[in-house]
Amino acid sequence: MFKLPELQYKYGALEPFIDARTMEIHHTKHHQTYVDKLNTLIETNPELKDKTLEELCLNLITKNMAGGHYNHSFFWETIGPETNEKIPKEIED
Repeated sequence: MFKLPELQYKYGALEPFIDARTMEIHHTKHHQTYVDKLNTLIETNPELKDKTLEELCLNLITKNMAGGHYNHSFFWETIGPETNEKIPKEIED
C-alpha cells in the first residue's frame, strides 16, 4: 500500500510564495486522494499489488492515480524553503 509522504518542512515554510493553507490542502487532500484511489485500485486488482509505482504509472488501470502520486511526491521533494546551501559554481550560471 502506498502512503502519503511526510513533508520535510512546515506548510508555511514557502510563504509568501505559497501560503500554508494552500500547501496543507494540496498535501492532505489533493495528494492524499491520489494515494487513496491508487490503493483502492490495487485492492480491487490484486495482480497489481507487487508492482512498483513506476510500473503502475504505465498500467492503463492505474496510470492516472499512480502518476498523480508520483508527480506530487517528486514535487514535495524538489520544492522547499530557502536553505543556506550555496549553489555549486558549475550550475550557478
